[in-house]
Amino acid sequence: MSIKGSKLLKKVNTSKKICLMGIGNFDRADDAVGIAVIEELEKAKLNSNVKLINAGPVPESFTGVIKREEPDFLIVIDAAQMDEAPGTIKIFSEKNVNSAYMVTPHKVSMTMYTKYLKNTLKNLTTIFIGIQPFSISYMVEMSPEVKMSITILCEYLVELLR
Repeated sequence: MSIKGSKLLKKVNTSKKICLMGIGNFDRADDAVGIAVIEELEKAKLNSNVKLINAGPVPESFTGVIKREEPDFLIVIDAAQMDEAPGTIKIFSEKNVNSAYMVTPHKVSMTMYTKYLKNTLKNLTTIFIGIQPFSISYMVEMSPEVKMSITILCEYLVELLR
């Protein structure tokens, strides 16, 4: 399985301050993918300039944390409805994130979220990583396809950010 749009991630200057934020809900099957990625990355030895944020289903509650960290790059990981095969990993820029429907019921759109952060963090570059869910049903186990995507994405991010 490949990561669609991975060229965007290669533009991340890994010597700069980076925040990775996982979004999701463990009660909703594959919707937990963003927070599962963060939990997996917490086990890895990443550079000290990388901050991991487990935002659960409420990313808007972490704007203060992001502002305090003053990252150059914010990488947001979430389940996204992209009309792709389950487990598909796709990278989006700030400009094209609206082509994927981020599944978690956020109170604000990711575009508005980014605009809000940029009011304070003028040089912030935000990259979105969407993973196509198989199911977001309540109290259902995560699908094997999405579990595999977590492994692939984590291996890629550890290699990139180490």
